[in-house]
Amino acid sequence: MPEWLRPAWRIHLGDSHDLLPSLLAELGQIDFFIHDSLHTYEHMLWEYRAAYPFLRPGGLLLSDDALWNPAFPEFSREVAAKESRILRGVGFLQKNRE
Repeated sequence: MPEWLRPAWRIHLGDSHDLLPSLLAELGQIDFFIHDSLHTYEHMLWEYRAAYPFLRPGGLLLSDDALWNPAFPEFSREVAAKESRILRGVGFLQKNRE
């Protein structure tokens, strides 16, 4: 990573089950979440459910390889997302504003 980018980034290495809950709690609210880790149904659904409560209204959740299993469309229905689609294998979901 170039030196000029380093002050704005913190790298966390490890399993998202271990790292994500405390990181999200520390951040409090996020504008954007990208899933691009383990692409099993269980793991994808777990990450969506972990991140979504911290996503601000109108925030975006993206998921790479959203067609590999039914986790993304199921989660979209679970949260009654008004704006959710999969384009070229990438899932895009906007958290409802109300």
